[in-house]
Amino acid sequence: MAAASDRRRALILEELNRVQSVTVALLSDRFDVSTVSIRRDLDKLQSLGLLKRVHGGAVTISGAPLGRPHSARMRHHAEEKERIGCAAARMIHEDERIIFDSGTTVFQVARNIPGPLLNSGNLTVISGSIPIVQELGSRQGIHFILLGGIYLPEYDLVVGPQTVNSLRQLSADKLFLGTDGLTFPHGVTTANMLEAEVDRAMVEAASEVIVVGDSSKIGLAGLTTILPLERINRLVTDDNAPAEFVSALQGHGVEVALV
Repeated sequence: MAAASDRRRALILEELNRVQSVTVALLSDRFDVSTVSIRRDLDKLQSLGLLKRVHGGAVTISGAPLGRPHSARMRHHAEEKERIGCAAARMIHEDERIIFDSGTTVFQVARNIPGPLLNSGNLTVISGSIPIVQELGSRQGIHFILLGGIYLPEYDLVVGPQTVNSLRQLSADKLFLGTDGLTFPHGVTTANMLEAEVDRAMVEAASEVIVVGDSSKIGLAGLTTILPLERINRLVTDDNAPAEFVSALQGHGVEVALV
């Protein structure tokens, strides 16, 4: 029952991203469920910060699409993301099991894995990110485990209970984790509650958590916390990161790489 409601809510988000507003009556007809169920879905999605409830239905927050295309996000701080990706990719070694979160900076890590590792590194890669499976899935030196779940096209990844349950059965040496914000009060944060649930399961499955994010994320707080800053092992960011933040993070035993 829970899986069915999660699937329906993901489809509601997809429809809302396409048309910007939906009504309870239309959604009730489309999914062949009661208006009470739809109202419950919309209330839940609003509590997750994914839409705004209005009389008789819902609209996107601030009238904007729920996600930006991957290609558009890649262009934002592109140079810093590439440098971060190159530096983080050098932290990967033969025979390791690696979890890749979603996001454009994490994608740059995957894209910059050295050629010898791609061809004969005997790496196991675990991810629910579609751009990452497209980048790495056919490489000879990689055994790719694609996580199942509910596909969110606006984010190009899978989420939900199936994704979380799959991660609970796996273990990895390293996790490369993206972020929408880094602050000491709120920790590593993201804007999407559904993605945050998956991220937390990834953290639990990995021996080492490596956060990758450009310095524009420092001082920002997303909607929900993934984990406290003190629990990450390494941060790879660009050399515009505030010195006070870097020093404080190192004081908590976190290794910081500035590139």
